[in-house]
Amino acid sequence: MDEMKMDRTIRETMKQCAEGLEAPDKLKTRIDFALKSGAPAELRRRPKWGKRLAAVCLVAAVAVTSAVAGSGVVSWGSSTRLDKNWTDFEKTAAYVQENIAGAKYVESFSNGFVFEKGNESTTDKRDENNHTLGSFTGIQLDYEQDGVKLTLAFDPVQEEGEYTSPYDTVRTVAGTEVHYREMKGIYLPADGNSQPTAEEQAAFDRGEINIAYGSDEREEKVFYRVSWIEGDIAYSIYTFDPGSLTMDDFFQMAQEVIEA
Repeated sequence: MDEMKMDRTIRETMKQCAEGLEAPDKLKTRIDFALKSGAPAELRRRPKWGKRLAAVCLVAAVAVTSAVAGSGVVSWGSSTRLDKNWTDFEKTAAYVQENIAGAKYVESFSNGFVFEKGNESTTDKRDENNHTLGSFTGIQLDYEQDGVKLTLAFDPVQEEGEYTSPYDTVRTVAGTEVHYREMKGIYLPADGNSQPTAEEQAAFDRGEINIAYGSDEREEKVFYRVSWIEGDIAYSIYTFDPGSLTMDDFFQMAQEVIEA
């Protein structure tokens, strides 16, 4: 893609993101991810977000790492609506089956994590001119145990999505290939002065770490994620704060969903 077109696309999507955050009655979040990881740092600024939003955005960023030739899709923009949010598990389950038939999920995990709430996400696919080419619906289920929270998310598999990474730890669980990754994230103030180091930028360009803007001060966090594909559905379980959870625990939770 022409670099000037990409720069313009990123500017436009960042503007839309800010507009979306100013209209909570329409959207709770709006964020877009360009596939070109080498975009100038100043164009990757984002409005301030919480851990929940950062996690949702990072899942989308990890999934969209390359485009299928001829598909025309260069970015995904994800949003969640306040009116598609449930604390009742049965209502959530009914909505899941209506919108993502065949999806697997659990009300609780054997390690004590219990369903807290669910919500719908909508992801738009955009071309280099920021035109929407299509969209798909996903679901996130949030779980909690002793103040530690994690999310089980599932979406229909997309042709242009890249769902694995060379940095993953891979196991076969209940006959399914499951990937685990701990991805370091650098979060910087969007003040125009804060920049990653040359080493951090190089690691970002290689896909080893994530860099985002909008925090009050520089922060370093790790994103913990286990993911797999079953049928035509992509699953992931993720959190920024795993508490005492280990890699084995994440694989165990994946197994419980796969066998549900």
